[in-house]
Amino acid sequence: MKKPIFPLLLFILLLLPRICAAAPLEELGRRLQSPNPAERLDAVRQIAINYTEQGLPFLLQAAEDRDEFVRERAIQGLADAGGIQAVTAARKALEDPDPFVRWRAVKALSRLGVRDVVEQLGALLADESWRVKVTALELLGTIAGERMKRSSAEISGKQVIEPVRSYLIEGLDDPDERVRIAAAWALACNRDGAAYEPLITLLKDGSLFVRNEAALAFGDLGDPRAAIPLVEAVADPRNAVSEQGRDWANWGAVKALVKLTGQDFGLKVDKWKEWIKNNL
Repeated sequence: MKKPIFPLLLFILLLLPRICAAAPLEELGRRLQSPNPAERLDAVRQIAINYTEQGLPFLLQAAEDRDEFVRERAIQGLADAGGIQAVTAARKALEDPDPFVRWRAVKALSRLGVRDVVEQLGALLADESWRVKVTALELLGTIAGERMKRSSAEISGKQVIEPVRSYLIEGLDDPDERVRIAAAWALACNRDGAAYEPLITLLKDGSLFVRNEAALAFGDLGDPRAAIPLVEAVADPRNAVSEQGRDWANWGAVKALVKLTGQDFGLKVDKWKEWIKNNL
């Protein structure tokens, strides 16, 4: 039986306007000189999408634009283009005056595979933007994990990931709970016990979103002590079905319990308590 061609035709029709709308690279380069920031933004967007590699000189130019939206889109495009020049521009953007450009720069460096930026990322933990701090902690967590995997038998994992670990622990004291959960999760993914107590606090006192994230992080941490507070989270009425009909932190706690114990009793608190009593 032949497959219907309608979905393919629909896809082509949807894609056609984007293909036809792509202006020549030279013309887009000229638009980057426009006094209109919206026109410059559209130009850099088209270059990033349609001329990722050929347009590298123009993306580098746009990364220095006076408009923050143009700079942010240029850095995003450079992450796709790759190369030493893209890395250099992204490093420089870590000190951009606009927080969204700094945020994009961290994400670009992560995508470009740059890992020798530990000190710069540590400095960003004092940034005014929680988004910047969260992405910096996420990349620090990735760096820590990669370094631990590469560590030799003669060097302890803790030695290998310093001072990365110190920065992650520093993030646990941030006044913004979104930053604290990012730090705790990065530590948990690396099975670092320093995450345990902060995650307990976030599981009990955080917002709905953070309670869910803390519960899931316990699954990655792998500490069996977390089973009891996770069962308490399942039973906590604050974590039940929301007014929108969606399950939140109680199901995050269940997922973590399944990962920790290998059992699955869903939302049956009594079953979880009985199993914990007999097995932990």
